[in-house]
Amino acid sequence: MLKNLIVKSNQTEEIEQTVLSIQMGNQDIENYFINKYIPFIKKVTAGVCKRYINPSRDDEFSIAMIAFSEAIHHYSSNKGSSFLSFANLVIRRRVIDYIRMEQRRRTPLSFDYKDEEKENMENLAEVAASFQTYHTKLEKECRQEEILHFQERLQSFGIKLTEVANQCPKHYDARINMIEISRIIMKHDDILHTLLVKKRLPVNQLMAHISMSRKTIERNRKYIIAMVIVFNEDYYYLKDYLKEWF
Repeated sequence: MLKNLIVKSNQTEEIEQTVLSIQMGNQDIENYFINKYIPFIKKVTAGVCKRYINPSRDDEFSIAMIAFSEAIHHYSSNKGSSFLSFANLVIRRRVIDYIRMEQRRRTPLSFDYKDEEKENMENLAEVAASFQTYHTKLEKECRQEEILHFQERLQSFGIKLTEVANQCPKHYDARINMIEISRIIMKHDDILHTLLVKKRLPVNQLMAHISMSRKTIERNRKYIIAMVIVFNEDYYYLKDYLKEWF
């Protein structure tokens, strides 16, 4: 068990060093790295499309390759999550966006049609409804995956999702205040670094930038950390769900 953990840790460190080297301009390593992880890219894409993916025929695979490259250039270890976990989210989102766009393009509906075309239009409407159901299912799966990823990030801080829900301020103004504190943390690299590396909220550092009482900060510590994670990660659906608070 310990040996497996050590191997996994070494692999994660090696991947992050490779990604950093690519971000510094090593294009040869980028091509090698992308080719090495084609099986991973295919697996994630197939999971979204619910079918076998043929790299030479399926446009979704091309979109996934572009998304993987995007993930390489936008990843930061400061986010706290592993590169492959981050790449998984980016690939799934880009492929879902592509599928949604393609189905809208292929099934345009018009209300200006002749009687003899009614049957064809009804068939198109059924197809469009089917695609909508499919898209809703994909988005639900991606949202669930983001929540699972969010839970894993919280666990690294010793926090449960239920604890965040229980600690969420009941009043709107109080929530806004806690979110503003999260924004302040995001603006100060030293505070953010301490939080992500040491897995604790550096209250003393934070108090130099806010006028709120220490007791209030301590009482809402888990909620503040959770909001920092949401801001810091590439959570499309969670951010959309919480956007009225942002």
